[in-house]
Amino acid sequence: MKRLLFSLYGFAFFNKFLLLTPVYAIFMQQNGLSDFQLSTMFIVSAAATIMGQMPITFITNRIGQRWAMIFGQFLKMVAILLWLAWPTYAGFVVGMVLWGLQAGFRSVAYEGLVYDSVASHGGADEYTRILGRKSTYESIGTAMSAMGSLLMFMGYDWVTWASVVAILISIVCLLAVRYTAPINMRPKKTQFTKLLRSGFRVCLKTPCLMSVMILTLLVVNIPYMDDFLSPLGLQLGLPTEYVGILSFFLLGCATLGQRFAYKFTHLPDWFLYSLIGVVGVLYMCFALVYDINALWLMGVAYILFYGIYTLLYARFQNMIPLGHRSVVLSLYTTLMYVIYIVVCGVIGLGAKFGSWAFSIFILGVMMLVICGWAIVQLRTKCVLPEMTDEE
Repeated sequence: MKRLLFSLYGFAFFNKFLLLTPVYAIFMQQNGLSDFQLSTMFIVSAAATIMGQMPITFITNRIGQRWAMIFGQFLKMVAILLWLAWPTYAGFVVGMVLWGLQAGFRSVAYEGLVYDSVASHGGADEYTRILGRKSTYESIGTAMSAMGSLLMFMGYDWVTWASVVAILISIVCLLAVRYTAPINMRPKKTQFTKLLRSGFRVCLKTPCLMSVMILTLLVVNIPYMDDFLSPLGLQLGLPTEYVGILSFFLLGCATLGQRFAYKFTHLPDWFLYSLIGVVGVLYMCFALVYDINALWLMGVAYILFYGIYTLLYARFQNMIPLGHRSVVLSLYTTLMYVIYIVVCGVIGLGAKFGSWAFSIFILGVMMLVICGWAIVQLRTKCVLPEMTDEE
């Protein structure tokens, strides 16, 4: 188990430890993209993930979760090298398509790989703790990648090639993952056209699975600002070489929320749902002040929202019937990027008005609405599954 976790955590870290993370959005804008066009980049990536879900699920079930992840990593490596060689709007679009496909493989194959490999080693009862730690390593990798902005004096080429090395190391970590899933945990091999329908049937026939999945999707997507932190930092007045500090701070807060979420697995449902509303209020307050001195409000919001998401996602995973994980996660990823496209549109609309403060305020209002829906509809009709003390 220790060797398995070392490999899984290693991939989680190096997959996110890309020094170009805090600067690629700035690089795109330096090569002619407006704020709204930058938003369309993330919409293109999300659309590619959605359109690729059925073939991604089919490929994952055919070649296995580990090899599907490795294939996705090569797609991401090609994407960032393409940006370097072809820095135009068209080149950025093609690269974002490839990155979006990689994200699809990660969502379908990697999350399933973590759960199934841990369960095959008898660690299913510790999944919530492992999920939190895995997410922590991802956040640490992302936070450390904030150094990329400080290294821009060496040139974007160097930052890109350093990121390629990190991707190659992540592939080595995947190659080290070895496990044999029990028969009843292996993905069902169905015809390509039946995969998505199967995911819908499983969710609709499993009590509360669809409702918990929708709540988890809304909580993780609506307050998600990670992709816009660098241009947001510029708008708040940070110099280009220091925009990574904003990512480092907020993702450090996210790490705290993920790392210690497992300690709150027994929170009452009504209290957990109320915290969603607290995140919304913090977003609205920050938008009204919209000053670098008020970033602590965003920091607290990130601690809460990443912690809430970790708890909800762990409970969602525990509700998925054995043998159907790939198709359900494929449906989950499809819906996730549909919501993400809407969120990117809202953020882009705020940029049209001259400031993303408008967007952040709207996102806060949306979180309040979700809080009310969860308390009124889910608290009485859909009780979340209890976790064991070990979790």
